[in-house]
Amino acid sequence: MTNKKLAAKRLIIFLLLSFGMTYALFFIYIINIGWTMDSSWYGVMTASGMLMPAAANILTRIITKEGFENSFLRMKISGNIRYFAIGLILPVFSGVIISVVVCMTILPKGSLGNMFSNIDAAYFFSIITYLFGITVAGTLFGFGEEFGWRGYMTPKLEILFDSEKKRLSQIIVFIIGGTIWGLWHAPIIACGHNFGKDYPGYPWLGIGLMCISCICFGIYLTALTKASGSVLPAALAHMSINNITNSLSSTLLGNIELSDEIAESLNSGFSYKLIDMIVMSAVFLAAGVLIMITNTKKKKIEKTL
Repeated sequence: MTNKKLAAKRLIIFLLLSFGMTYALFFIYIINIGWTMDSSWYGVMTASGMLMPAAANILTRIITKEGFENSFLRMKISGNIRYFAIGLILPVFSGVIISVVVCMTILPKGSLGNMFSNIDAAYFFSIITYLFGITVAGTLFGFGEEFGWRGYMTPKLEILFDSEKKRLSQIIVFIIGGTIWGLWHAPIIACGHNFGKDYPGYPWLGIGLMCISCICFGIYLTALTKASGSVLPAALAHMSINNITNSLSSTLLGNIELSDEIAESLNSGFSYKLIDMIVMSAVFLAAGVLIMITNTKKKKIEKTL
């Protein structure tokens, strides 16, 4: 069996397990609770679902007797601490940028100055510290996804689409991998995750936007994985994206003195959520490309030494 056929076989098994186990959890929830996030069981279901790609990775390796070589679990600490730092800190800047863009686009004139003038520095830094803490504590759940998507799916896609046109092959891998990852989120998007339900084209537009976002996030998380040789920085970065960006932007925007009508529109409207996703996608896409370029130059220099 050729490398590509073997990679395709293993990838199919992985995807069937990952989607099968995760969707089973989602639909047990949906059948019993409904298409809603308004339940204490929603957090249990989503947290459990995040562990399924890692479980699928492990099961696939056992079923196919692949073993655990090249599993992106080991890493050298020396020289790689910066990737953990990037993963933890970049969402802070993303949250600030989102707040600025929202103030300049959908909020009344003067909102930007109002937001910054009302910041309580001590409270702001206490919020960041708290968000850092829950991010580090929840890294296991980020690992659950990253060990699956970056630690298994992406390398198999790279084998399948390997060609002499390396750059084109990598773009295809990112597009297909990000789309798969986005579709994996489809049930929770239909429950209102990220975009709510009150928007044109629900839930298909939300699912499509999630796929585009996952392509951008996937480039960033893959760059961290390849640069460090491990999924661990990506696992931390994944949780920091989930926990820090939106919470921080909401905290900053909460400093603005808005009318009840505008505040309600901001909280429930689609415009803020769309800006949030566009800015996040752009920031993490740019960061991913920059990390990849820097890592490529570093490898070229090492080869010449």
